[in-house]
Amino acid sequence: MTDSAGSTRGTVFEDLVTRHQAEIYAYIYRMVRHDGEAQDLCQETFLRAFRAFSGLQGTPNYRAWLYRIATNTTLNALRRRRTGERAAATLTRAQPVAVDGDPAGDLDRRDLLDRIEAAIAALPVKQRLALTQRRFQGLGYAEIAESLGMSEDAARANVYQAVRKLRAQFAAELEEVGLCRN
Repeated sequence: MTDSAGSTRGTVFEDLVTRHQAEIYAYIYRMVRHDGEAQDLCQETFLRAFRAFSGLQGTPNYRAWLYRIATNTTLNALRRRRTGERAAATLTRAQPVAVDGDPAGDLDRRDLLDRIEAAIAALPVKQRLALTQRRFQGLGYAEIAESLGMSEDAARANVYQAVRKLRAQFAAELEEVGLCRN
């Protein structure tokens, strides 16, 4: 038998899952780059969230809270994975490269995207996660700070440092293809 408070909590949690499941899955997928593993980790994230949900105090930022659980769950899985193999790149292409009738140009763009993905994967963990949450998941700095357990200024600094490193590494190529101008 469920009391009305438990029933209300269950409904609120179901609403959280409905609202945030797709974006949490996409975030996890960008880190692990494998559909089955991302689905498993997303399910584990929401299972952990469900177990902790009744203990939440006040009115937390549920989205940031879910991102924090997803981040911790995924980082733990990546650490376990690294024991036997090198970690996979953490970012998938947001958009496929369009074929414009120039196969050599398409290969160059694909190569550049692969190298950018590798560069993002090589960023320090906090910078990589902050950049991914900001640029690809659309989180604000306050949500990033809460999800990564840092101040808002630190979240902003991590995104800034990640972007600065990527721009420095790829400035010439990005300028060449018209994506970056000094």
